[in-house]
Amino acid sequence: MEAVISQANREDFLDMIQLADLTLPERMNQHELKKYFELYPGLIFKATLHGRLVGFCCAGIDMYQTTGWLLFNNVAKEFQGQGIGKRFIEARLQALSQFPRLRRVQVTVSDTNLASIRALQSFGFQHSHLEVNYYGPGKHRSIYELSMMPVEVVVDFAFRAPAEEWNVVK
Repeated sequence: MEAVISQANREDFLDMIQLADLTLPERMNQHELKKYFELYPGLIFKATLHGRLVGFCCAGIDMYQTTGWLLFNNVAKEFQGQGIGKRFIEARLQALSQFPRLRRVQVTVSDTNLASIRALQSFGFQHSHLEVNYYGPGKHRSIYELSMMPVEVVVDFAFRAPAEEWNVVK
């Protein structure tokens, strides 16, 4: 059976903290998760299997609603490699696409996390730049970015017929 991805709510909070204590002990705490629920209530998702929380993630958006962020992705070790992370990326991109002024989505990732990098690249994310000491001394992170700009059609008029062929009245 496949895990179900759905929007998380405050009732999931304690299970999320317990999972974070196992998988992200240095990065996620109760206060931080509470802030995410306050700031981005519609951008937090969970994965459940047989009623058990097996993962959660969050997206965010800047105050101008032009830059979205994939803030964290948290999947229990025994459920990693089953596509939940990719489905979390998809859920967050779909939620962020509801912001009409959104122009790009960014995410930080460790260069050693090859599975996450491949997953992000499969959605079109490209390496943007390296942030040195992002999480403190020696804890660098690469920033990957996905353009959400509408594709424009460019018409090339370089090979026009001479004016006399345009049936222009002189």
